[in-house]
Amino acid sequence: MSDSSPSTQTQFPIRELSARTQVNTVTLRAWERRYGLLKPQRTAKGHRLYSEDDVATIERILALVARGVPLGKVKPLLQEEAPALPQDDAQQSWQALQSELLAAIDQFSFSKVERLIQETLASYPTPISREHLFEPLFAVLTQRDDQQAAFSFTESELLRYTLLRLNAKVAQKKQALSVTLVAGQPAPIWRLALMALELTDLQVSVNLLSRPFSVAAAIHLAAQRAESFTVFYQDGIWKDKEQERVSAALLDNPRLFMCGTAAMLTPLNSPGRVFTEVKDCIAGLLKQQER
Repeated sequence: MSDSSPSTQTQFPIRELSARTQVNTVTLRAWERRYGLLKPQRTAKGHRLYSEDDVATIERILALVARGVPLGKVKPLLQEEAPALPQDDAQQSWQALQSELLAAIDQFSFSKVERLIQETLASYPTPISREHLFEPLFAVLTQRDDQQAAFSFTESELLRYTLLRLNAKVAQKKQALSVTLVAGQPAPIWRLALMALELTDLQVSVNLLSRPFSVAAAIHLAAQRAESFTVFYQDGIWKDKEQERVSAALLDNPRLFMCGTAAMLTPLNSPGRVFTEVKDCIAGLLKQQER
């Protein structure tokens, strides 16, 4: 904690705090209103102002939630003498949220599932939500003997929420990096939806295509979007002709990235543009922004 009081420190608006901490403004407001984790100063017109102390607080919050601590139990842990939350308690809190979401999914309740998805992604950074809720959740749904009904329903609701969030960003200033996300078949759209949210929080302009593309169609689209990077995500295994097309496309188009198991199971000579995991692909895209 800084020795200087917030009133004597340099202050800045919420958009700058979001850019510096990579936590979106919706989440920052939720941490203030719902959990009392931030106490910004206010201008005469009521606009929020933050200081270096707030940056340090957010770093501590992120460290705690990365360990699995639910936000409802973070506030006392921000105090220097507060004991660490047992890992079992943190895990039980996420399991309780998963159980609540599964119960809503079993009812095929649009309103309940929408509310729980919205509350989770408004309160937690996307990587934390992915690790502690969505990856375990979709692993459970994959094993259901219901013709993938619950999986598809949940994926559809997550995609709907994501597209609404992306559309809300349209009016904002143009970002330096633009990315188009395309899914192959088979490919879990939910992974690309979460990738889109994470990139958006990192101040990247994102276009998410909600329908699966063939390899040939994705390569054609990427070639036409010269102003944007394109990420083609596909699991499974490509056929011989598809492998040849991908290899040639990566040589022809330096803005084409490949992600998923299909790309990693194919010998592709394009270091830095072929990834298994979404998080590694995001890191690769951000390196392009630095160039």
